[in-house]
Amino acid sequence: MVTKFRTKHQKSIVYCILDITDSCLSGYAKEVCVNLTDFLIHRFDLYGYDILIDKDEDSLLRTAVSNGYSHAVIISSGTSLGLSDRLFDAVETQCQTNFFIAGHIIDRNNNAYYKENAGFELHQQFYIVNLLEYAEVGCPSIGVELWIEHEQVSNLRSNEYLYNDPKLPVWIKQGDAIVTSQVKLHGWNIINVGLTHNKSIIQISSEVRSSKRYLYYEYDHVFLTRLADIKHYQFFATNFFAGWNSDTLRSQLPFNGPVEQYATVGIGFNWIKNLELVGFTQDTRIIFTDINYNCLMFMKKMVEEWDGKNYADFYWAHKPMLPNNPPYIPEDYKHQIEKQWEHFLTTIDDWESVWARIKALSYDYVLIDYTASFNFDWLKVGCKTILNLSNLYNHSPFIAMNSLKYRISCENRLLQQLKNIDPNVEVMLTARAADGFWKSDNIQYSGVVDNFAYTDITELKMPKWHTDDWKHSSSRPLGVV
Repeated sequence: MVTKFRTKHQKSIVYCILDITDSCLSGYAKEVCVNLTDFLIHRFDLYGYDILIDKDEDSLLRTAVSNGYSHAVIISSGTSLGLSDRLFDAVETQCQTNFFIAGHIIDRNNNAYYKENAGFELHQQFYIVNLLEYAEVGCPSIGVELWIEHEQVSNLRSNEYLYNDPKLPVWIKQGDAIVTSQVKLHGWNIINVGLTHNKSIIQISSEVRSSKRYLYYEYDHVFLTRLADIKHYQFFATNFFAGWNSDTLRSQLPFNGPVEQYATVGIGFNWIKNLELVGFTQDTRIIFTDINYNCLMFMKKMVEEWDGKNYADFYWAHKPMLPNNPPYIPEDYKHQIEKQWEHFLTTIDDWESVWARIKALSYDYVLIDYTASFNFDWLKVGCKTILNLSNLYNHSPFIAMNSLKYRISCENRLLQQLKNIDPNVEVMLTARAADGFWKSDNIQYSGVVDNFAYTDITELKMPKWHTDDWKHSSSRPLGVV
């Protein structure tokens, strides 16, 4: 039965997670698959998309069409979004074009493994279905792979192909010859029905394709190779630092200032605006905390050496050495920093005076991993304190290697430690570990830490892949001692 995990109908596109965890060839593969899928749920929810989950594609599509969505995105569990959310705009753009199916269409004709005349495969990892056209042709089944000799109408394909790979035609159409084949490949039925009705079947756009990555959990030799790329995101994130904050700049902060102690995860310049909003004095203490040593050293140079002018140039002169084999970074990255900085300046009056006052404050730098053992010895107790943790426990580079269960435990442990040392510390979070899984919308993201409730996994929406590992015998929430 299809799990309707999120059904707020804010958007016409629905994301359908195809649960392939039973196909994972090893326990390790399944663990990574589940970790990345939990993060998918968080991102789909964050961007306002409804979520359906099932092991059967036909059930997902028929549920989607019966609930009035315009397009269904079938995405296999364990798909990685990399270090960005570019997928969502890319899918929205693709859905504005005319097609019946946009997917990974693979030409398997004359293939040594499948023999000749194998036809075309619609790979299960990712495809988009126009549900209006799907309903028009009778909601056909996808068609699973079947090894059976049969006759079928041949299909035609474009001469053009993508990524220098002849197996990836831009489009396919129905031919007029009858051929004999040894196998019906995944997607054979919906492809045949669609082509019979002259429907457009095309490749997904290059923007969609480049915005995600499937790890092929069902093939260990492929999975372990792909996993190296995913692990590299964590290596990248602990060495590279961005030129600006990913958090939205706040227009107000409900805090009874001036702040005496402001601690924040490193990078960017939003911390300056936050200080201006809550007020500060010459005795205010700033503490930058981060897992990335290079980031902390950049912030140190920023407050000690930067004159407050031409931020993009300053960043570029002190940008970190890129780790070997870096992930995608836009060619106009410096220009993007300039745009972010120019916008930031519009939010502050008399910038030069503000920066001169802020440079004169006292600063400390703490190298810390909030998912490992740590302490708060660096916080002075009894001060008017703000601790800005951003999206600490939903940071994409670290997701694959840290389960949602563990991230929830880490968040609870941090909250308990803060409550024990100073219950009046003001905590600021832009995301909680369990985002996407709450049953209620009444979740706290900022305020006095003593008012924060711990996350109890027994009170969250639970996908079926967590049925066993979310069993929790203790009466205390995870991480709380």
